[in-house]
Amino acid sequence: MIQTAFLLCGLIIGPSYIALYVLGGALRPGYSHVSNSVSELLSPGAPNKAGLVVIQVLYALLHVLFGLGVLEEVRHNDGAVIGAIGAWTIVAIGFATVGTAIFPQDDESTPATRAGQIHKALVFGILVPAAIASTLLLGLWSRQAPIGGGFDMYSFVTVGAIVLMGAIGGATVKTRFAGLSERIAALVTHQWLFVLALRLLMR
Repeated sequence: MIQTAFLLCGLIIGPSYIALYVLGGALRPGYSHVSNSVSELLSPGAPNKAGLVVIQVLYALLHVLFGLGVLEEVRHNDGAVIGAIGAWTIVAIGFATVGTAIFPQDDESTPATRAGQIHKALVFGILVPAAIASTLLLGLWSRQAPIGGGFDMYSFVTVGAIVLMGAIGGATVKTRFAGLSERIAALVTHQWLFVLALRLLMR
């Protein structure tokens, strides 16, 4: 029962992220989902920040619980090291996300701060690499795990999409499409987590 609950968390990760920026955007006059980043909703002095941080922490907790659920699935099947590392990277995303709440992104209208620098380090040093690593490693693990045919190739295609969107995101970071590219990149990662959770639950 607990294991099923952990895996169900994987189905909620994407919707919780969408709820964060949809609700935050609706409560912030002038906010654009096309040009503004999601992290701007949690910048120092941002309106309704406290409530949005609660959603972000919930989003992070869902990653941790889902990662632990995936880890248990790996242990029950073959205990493959590659699968276990992939599961732990999902857990790492959760903890790094909590870190981004503690160290928020700087507001564009204010000077750079140490917290803002740590925020960037967490995003580009942990969150993005961990998203790629978890998808790649669990895709490789799926080749020997009974979670449905074709999941390995689907995972590898997703890795390519994450890398592509990362490149597009870097190219558009200073443009009016920065927010849109960020949301598409998140969608790529979240849909993979959703499908992984669904496959494991249907076994």
